Amino acid sequence: MLMKLLLAFWLGSAAALHAITAACPLTFVTQPGFNVMTISIIPQGLSGLGDSDTTTLTGSVTAQLDINPKTGKTSELTLSNGRVNGTNMNFSRSIFLVGGYNFNVTNFSAALNTTSPPGVVDPGTGQFDASQHRFDVDQGAITGSTNGIIGNNTINEAFTPANPASGNGTGTGTVTLGLVGDSGIYRVYNVTVTLPVTIADTFDAGGLLVDVTATGTLKATGTVQVPRTEYLAWTAAQSTPGVSFQADSNGDGVPNGLAWALGLGAGGNARAHLPAPDPDTPGAFLLTLPAGGTGGALLVESSTDLSDWEPAVLPPGMPNPIPAGTTGTIVIPPAGSGLFVRVSAAEP
Repeated sequence: MLMKLLLAFWLGSAAALHAITAACPLTFVTQPGFNVMTISIIPQGLSGLGDSDTTTLTGSVTAQLDINPKTGKTSELTLSNGRVNGTNMNFSRSIFLVGGYNFNVTNFSAALNTTSPPGVVDPGTGQFDASQHRFDVDQGAITGSTNGIIGNNTINEAFTPANPASGNGTGTGTVTLGLVGDSGIYRVYNVTVTLPVTIADTFDAGGLLVDVTATGTLKATGTVQVPRTEYLAWTAAQSTPGVSFQADSNGDGVPNGLAWALGLGAGGNARAHLPAPDPDTPGAFLLTLPAGGTGGALLVESSTDLSDWEPAVLPPGMPNPIPAGTTGTIVIPPAGSGLFVRVSAAEP
């Protein structure tokens, strides 16, 4: 019985395009209604001594998104390395025969991060639950004094990562992607993120407990570029951006596109993952897929004359083409004598 392995390329319809991860820096904008936080302080039991002030926020944060270049939608937003700086504030109140206080908040700065990455976004609306993200004032100081019956005290409290004023996103945030155009292998989008935040905490002013609340909406913008397809993302990762799907960059006889679909890097041994005769079952073939799973769909075909090709019969429950992400060894059952088998991938 003649059995022969044939490597071939299939240039049929493009496979469905999936999301590709990309990261970009976002900068907080100066725009009415955004990046201004209103902070209120109220000594516990002394509501008549409450006071408020505002702080203007500047800074930046890194946003990681998974973007489908075909639809311009994302289902994930992860914020990291965020640093939000605020202008100084003053809080001062007094009541005759009662006393009062004078507090200064200086060098106000907060960390902004996603609590449990990745943050989830509704791709249809771009909306997300803002509570997935934290806003912790971990730098700066409160200095000043209290007087009168509430106590004559000097205040010098520092915000630190170990002793922050803790807050988090609240309500609904949004991610907006605006298509700019294509640049080389990349699709470019303008990114806008809005995130309502709230702080609710208490600090000790020399024995006087003071409740602190703050509200505001952050808005940050930037530009992200994402490879137009999963294959182009692979070429960029291999330091060969845009190299042809049909080319054989490393000269191993396996086209770049098939190496990508097999889930291999440029230096991977692609031939070890091509169909080979099954030593235990005459007429059958084995297709051993990488442990990390395939990068794209694989079509397995068979022929008896190298002219007419048909999808090969795979084990029950295994679709053909084999979906991306599949791993393990697949047995291609015997299908007659003189059988040729080939595996191929479609360029997305």
